[in-house]
Amino acid sequence: MANRTSASPDRARETADGVTTRALLGAGIFGFGFSGLIDVLLLHHVLQWHHLVSAIYPMDTLDGLRTNVLADGLFSIGMVVIAGIGAGVVWRAERRTDVPLATRPLAGAAIIGLGGFDLFDVLVDHTLLGLHHAVSQGGRYDPHWAVVSLLIVLAGVYIYRTGTRDASETPGEG
Repeated sequence: MANRTSASPDRARETADGVTTRALLGAGIFGFGFSGLIDVLLLHHVLQWHHLVSAIYPMDTLDGLRTNVLADGLFSIGMVVIAGIGAGVVWRAERRTDVPLATRPLAGAAIIGLGGFDLFDVLVDHTLLGLHHAVSQGGRYDPHWAVVSLLIVLAGVYIYRTGTRDASETPGEG
C-alpha cells in the first residue's frame, strides 16, 4: 500500500476495488448517455410510443410530428455527447493507471447510470415537466417505468458490489 501513495495522483484516489473514482464516474456518465440513446432510438423512433415533447406537441399533426422529431434529434445529439464524455473519462482513467481497470465495478457503475437515466426520465420528463409519458397513455405506465428503473439501478449496485467483493477477496494480486 505504501507505494500507491507515491504513485500518480489518480493512484491515491483508487478505491478498494482497483478502479479510480474518476473511472467509476465516467462509467456512470457513459451509462446515463447510452440509456438516453437506447430510449430515443427504440421507444421514440422504432416503436414510436412517444416522442420527447409529445405531451406538449401532438404527434398526429405534421407540425407536431416535425417538432417532436426535431426535439428527439437534438436530444440524441446531447446523449451522444454525454456518452462520449463518459467514455473519454474512462479511457483517460485507464491510460493513467499501470494495471487494467476492474471490469465488474465499471460495469456496475455503467448499469447504475443506465437506470439513473431512466429514473431521471420518469421523475423529471414524465412527472415534473410533463413532456411525455411512457407508451403515451397519460402516465398510466409511469409508475411501472419508475419501478423498472429502480430495479436496473439495484442490479448495477449488485454488480458493482460483487465486483468489489471479488477484488478484495483475491489477496496478493495487483
